[in-house]
Amino acid sequence: MEQKKGIWSSSLYNPIINKKFQISLNEGNTPLERLKFLEIESGVEYVYAKREDKNPTGSAKDRMIAYYFSLLKSRGIREIVIPSSGNTAISSIYYSKLADIKVHLFIPSNLDKNKNERLHEAIKKNPNVEVIQSIKPLSSAIQFSIKNNIEILRGSNSKYSEQGYKSLGEELYQINANAIFIPVSSGTTLSGLALKNKSQIHAVQTSKINTISRDFDNDFKYEEESLAKAIVARVTQRKKNVDKIIEKTRGWGWCIENKEIKQYHNILESKGINTSFEGALSVAGFFKALEKGYSFKKVILLFTGK
Repeated sequence: MEQKKGIWSSSLYNPIINKKFQISLNEGNTPLERLKFLEIESGVEYVYAKREDKNPTGSAKDRMIAYYFSLLKSRGIREIVIPSSGNTAISSIYYSKLADIKVHLFIPSNLDKNKNERLHEAIKKNPNVEVIQSIKPLSSAIQFSIKNNIEILRGSNSKYSEQGYKSLGEELYQINANAIFIPVSSGTTLSGLALKNKSQIHAVQTSKINTISRDFDNDFKYEEESLAKAIVARVTQRKKNVDKIIEKTRGWGWCIENKEIKQYHNILESKGINTSFEGALSVAGFFKALEKGYSFKKVILLFTGK
């Protein structure tokens, strides 16, 4: 019997999409690393990092994109519009090549230097991608989609975008942690992985973007810029559902300032852990929760991207 690859090894996806349309780069089943240095510092018995930054293109977005492009392939769709601040764009370049689907990518004009380099490196391997830089990539993508009658993927509100993260939820469920700390932008990853999980769900956002977390945490100073640039959603249509998940699991929301993000990013780097500022954001949220009186035996910190 042929072994299923990537997210398709999860029973959650079958028979939703016929296996002949399922594409994969072996995403998912990412490493779970025990961070003993954080256990010592925090006094918590078990602290794990779920290394979603170890996915094939470097972020948790691979799960969503693997599902979505498989779905497009099954529907005979050959062209798609995607607005993205970086990780979704990079992931879609690789998976669209696998699915043989043309992508019109709308990205910010001021895209982070590291992501810009990774994106253009990926494009070299897939000429079937058009990249359009825009000051307002979302509105530009919507206009292009309407004008050309091409479907658009907006991860923040697509009914399909949560599906890929169900596999992450299934992997986390096996660990039976007290709490999961998640860097949150639109809340799509959070709402997708919440399936079955009884762990407390903690949404961690920045001092700049805190659409969800500010309803729980007001102990922070607003900043006009943030190191965690993947946290971008000033408005999210998933807010009501995300709030419900947090409250149901007795979790919380945390707003983190740049100095704390930088502090924990430096600590991670000193231990040889190369991850994004968003990964450090989840660590900072964990320590803020401890400072505010939460206690845990076992926690998971989600490192969502490089």
